[in-house]
Amino acid sequence: MLSKSFFRTLTASLLLPAGILIWSGWQATPAQANALSDTATMSIPLTGTVIPTVEMTPTPVVSDSPHDDADSNCMMCHANPNFYGTFEDNDSVSLYVSSGDLSASVHAEGGLKCVACHTNINRYPHTEKKQLTCTECHSDSGGQMGTRFVSLVVELPYPDKRTMVLDINDKCRTCHQEEFKSTDESAHKKVFKSGNMSAPVCVDCHGGHNTKKPGTPRTNIVDICAKCHETVNTSFSVSVHGETLLHDPTNPDVPTCISCHGVHSVRGPRQITFRGDSIVICGECHGNKELMAKYGISTDVFDTYLNDYHGRTVSLYQEAGKTSSNKATCFDCHGVHNIRRPTDSLSSVYPANLQHTCQQCHTDATIRFPQAWLSHVGIGWEKTPVLYVIKSVYVWMLIPGTIGAFVIYIFLDARRRRLDKRKFVLEALANEEPDDYDFEK
Repeated sequence: MLSKSFFRTLTASLLLPAGILIWSGWQATPAQANALSDTATMSIPLTGTVIPTVEMTPTPVVSDSPHDDADSNCMMCHANPNFYGTFEDNDSVSLYVSSGDLSASVHAEGGLKCVACHTNINRYPHTEKKQLTCTECHSDSGGQMGTRFVSLVVELPYPDKRTMVLDINDKCRTCHQEEFKSTDESAHKKVFKSGNMSAPVCVDCHGGHNTKKPGTPRTNIVDICAKCHETVNTSFSVSVHGETLLHDPTNPDVPTCISCHGVHSVRGPRQITFRGDSIVICGECHGNKELMAKYGISTDVFDTYLNDYHGRTVSLYQEAGKTSSNKATCFDCHGVHNIRRPTDSLSSVYPANLQHTCQQCHTDATIRFPQAWLSHVGIGWEKTPVLYVIKSVYVWMLIPGTIGAFVIYIFLDARRRRLDKRKFVLEALANEEPDDYDFEK
């Protein structure tokens, strides 16, 4: 039979929480009541105090109450919008975490909790400070507990904010080792190694508690880069690529920053081979006939460049193992981030602007100089009949005729030399005097 002390313990364990709730003025909503009934379980030891335990769900749930969040222990304080931390340099940072951002993050979808990233947090409170009371975070006036927050400031064990960010950022390496490795030779990592602590790291691009899936939507990629590269973003936004991306953010064909510069292995114009490699980057799209056909763009743009003086020279340099050529590449004529349609009057390849564009390399170029350029139009009977005839004669008659004539000449010359040599030998034998020496003696 159960003892009287057991029933006294059970009664106290049930009435005490109810008394606390009534005293604090808190009333559970139906949704909260259901949530508590589904997740809370009671364990009653034979001796001692009844200890309530809560089973956490794998993914945080969007809620206005920090007590309903899967990481509720953390959110008891970090759901306070007035929660701040200070550094040794007297700077401050908000320690508020939005439960909505947290639950919508890619990490929450994977079932990760706060301590998965904040591995150094193994107890509460995080410092030697004594346990906080409810009213240190919540206002005890105005009715229900939790409806109003008071200001809470704690001292953080970092000299400044950037040191804290870099410390937290290093935790990304635990799961994302390959991504970390790919940044070793990136432009960002080189800037960081040079001593610039403000160079971008993981959390600067991906965020912290609000980490989303990469490229959702694709305009996010540009927005992330624009945090540091504001001028570049201004130029890109008015380019043919930028305008198309803004018009259709879900279009996977439109290039973004990472299409040309890479993702974690970010490359830039300061790399010695980037100039020559830029042709390949442009060619990945503009040399793709299937892709260009979707937008009515001819791949002659890429093919004609490779066949002209500029393209052939750059190709020869690369084949010879040289790092780069100073001959014009795609972006020398079309621009870098501000590439516009050829029909745009502001485009660098607009007919009225071509002379100035050519003069960047050919300083003495006159107005007639760019008129020799075919604008990446392939030579054909319909558009350029005269050049087509000249090219046909050159390819099918002049070149074969010249080479054929040389082959015939070499064959006849070799034959004549052989006959002359044979004739010389025969004449030499005929004129030779007989030997008077008698072998029989």
